[in-house]
Order: sequence, then structure tokens, then C-alpha cells
Amino acid sequence: FPGLMNRDYEIMASRAVNEINHYDGTGTAMSIAANRVSFTFNLTGPSLTVDTACSSFLFALHYALRAIKSGDCEAAICGGVNCIIHPRTFVSLTKAKIISPEGISKPFSKKADGYGRGEGCGVVFLKPLKKVRLLVKQPEVRLVACLNFVSSALIMTIPEKF
Repeated sequence: FPGLMNRDYEIMASRAVNEINHYDGTGTAMSIAANRVSFTFNLTGPSLTVDTACSSFLFALHYALRAIKSGDCEAAICGGVNCIIHPRTFVSLTKAKIISPEGISKPFSKKADGYGRGEGCGVVFLKPLKKVRLLVKQPEVRLVACLNFVSSALIMTIPEKF
């Protein structure tokens, strides 16, 4: 259940009509992303890509939990990724005055003036705790977070600083 939003890679991989090859039909299709992961790891069960803009991961998580609860699957992998690799979306959002001039999101604040784009990746493996306890007496629940900032990303997220 990947939550996907922007199409930066698709934009970068676009070709002139005479350069299109047999991979272009599904190679960058967001609808196929979940199926590629399922195929690569020989996963069975629901395989669904979710695009609800900024809330894509949360809706993907919602659908994954529903699939487990309804018995469509015993476990699920759910993730969300954002990579800013092409300026098109950033330029468009800036012209629409959606991007904060400071490059920082201030949700629910009187000082809110747009949002700051960022990059990251998060993936969770979901399985009912009851099923985990059948395998392990004292299951460890782990939460791992990783942040990675690259100097080129700062130019995209804090444009007025450069």
C-alpha cells in the first residue's frame, strides 16, 4: 500500500514520441507502483497505490489496516515517499503562492503562510499483535525514524536563504 503523490520521475523520464519504448506504458505509472513491489517480493493479497495528495500515506495506512481487519490479508506493507527531483511542481506551487516564503510549514498557526516541501521515506510492516504474539512471547515493537538532509534539498525547501 504505497501512498504516492508527485510525478517528478515521470516528468524527467518523458520522451519525445519517436523515442518512446515498450517500458514507457507502465514504467512510470503510479497505479503500477504497488504491483511492482508485490511482484518483486512475491507478495499476494491487495496491491493498491493511493494518491490523495499530502494525505496519501495516511489513506494508504487506513486501507492497509482495513484490509487486515477484513481478512483480505494477514499483514501489509505500507509506505510513503517524497523525492523532489524536478523543479516543475515547486515552481508551479510557488507561482500559486502555496509555498511558504520561509520554506517552513506552520500548521494551525496565525503565522501560517504556506507550506514547506520536504523529502523523506517511511515504510511500516503491519500485522495484528495477536498474530505476532503467537510467534513470539514478548514481541518487540520498534519505531525507527530517519531524517536525511542534502544541501541541494535545502535550496528547494528554503529558497529565500540562497
